[in-house]
Amino acid sequence: MNQFSLELKKIHKILVNGGVIAYPTESVFGLGCDPSNKQAVARILEIKNRTLEKGFVLLTPSIARISGWVKMDKKQLKTFSSPSKRPTTYIVPASVVAPKWLAVKNTLAIRLTNDPFIKSISDMLGLPIVSTSANLHGENPCKSAEEVQKTMGSQLDYIVFKQTGPFNNPSTIVDLSSGKTIRP
Repeated sequence: MNQFSLELKKIHKILVNGGVIAYPTESVFGLGCDPSNKQAVARILEIKNRTLEKGFVLLTPSIARISGWVKMDKKQLKTFSSPSKRPTTYIVPASVVAPKWLAVKNTLAIRLTNDPFIKSISDMLGLPIVSTSANLHGENPCKSAEEVQKTMGSQLDYIVFKQTGPFNNPSTIVDLSSGKTIRP
């Protein structure tokens, strides 16, 4: 088994046991956990010192992985599924079966990702992965594993020491119901 597979196996075990990890996204480091684990989600809020009202992003390689948690009409689904020039997170209507501890005002924030590492984690969980920037509330997001280690390493179960993707800024956020861009 290669190093990548061993690391993924370790991360999977941590996540299914309620752990919190820091990992590189397309632009910054994120904190992640199993979205079906209410205690793990609460732990991220505690680590970041923030409230649920700010919400989380769910990263997923495919719409199929989250189809039961959302209720998008055909137009919203088409927009959500269309490729974009930079990472784009969509605020979408949540279904009644979506975990209540992830929904904010009956919506979920979801981003499709092609990142091989994040895709592998999601594939192992069979779920999306929770993502929120790795930073204390009100501070700049960490851009490296070393920054994460220094800022909050003692509170995490695992830090992935890999580079972030090619983007300098966090994802664009678009509300699919209103069509408004919340963060350019």
